[in-house]
Amino acid sequence: MKEVCVILSALCFIRCSCGNKETEIIRLENVIEYYNDGKEKAVHFVIANPPDNRDSLLSLASEHFKAFAPNDTIEKYRYYNHLYFKETGFTPRDYKIEWKEYFNPDYIGEKDWTEYFSHDDIEDHYEDLLILITINPKYNSQRIIFYKKGNRDKEIEQKWKEEQE
Repeated sequence: MKEVCVILSALCFIRCSCGNKETEIIRLENVIEYYNDGKEKAVHFVIANPPDNRDSLLSLASEHFKAFAPNDTIEKYRYYNHLYFKETGFTPRDYKIEWKEYFNPDYIGEKDWTEYFSHDDIEDHYEDLLILITINPKYNSQRIIFYKKGNRDKEIEQKWKEEQE
C-alpha cells in the first residue's frame, strides 16, 4: 500500500510540474516586417505555453504590445501589427524562412515562379495564429482579432488611445 501511495504521489508531482510551464513571448527575427513601401509594419511573435482562455491571452498580448511598441514608433506607419502565434513544431521559436531569392534586390523576376511559391513563409503558419493586434494611428483605431485554427474567431474594435485634451 505504501508503494502505491509513493507512485501516485510521484505521478501527481510530475503532472503538476509539467502543467505549470512558464509562458514566454519570443520575437521571430527572420520574418519580413515591412509592407507597402514601408508604410505598414508587422512584427511576428511566438508564445510558448500560451494561456488557455481568451481574456488571459488578450491581457498577455496587450501588455506585451504596450511594452514593445512605443506610440512614436507606431505613428510612423499607416498600420502597425503584432501577430502572436502558438509555439508548435510547425511554428517554432527559431522559425526561419529558408528561401531568400525573392528578397534579393537584384532579382529580375525571370526565374520560374514555382521556386517563389515553393518556399515556406509565415503566412503558411496561420493555423497557429492566436491573436492579431493592429493599430491605425490616423483613425485612432485598434483592432484585436482572435484566431482559432487559422480562422477568425472574435474581433474587438476600440480606440487606440484616448483623445488628447
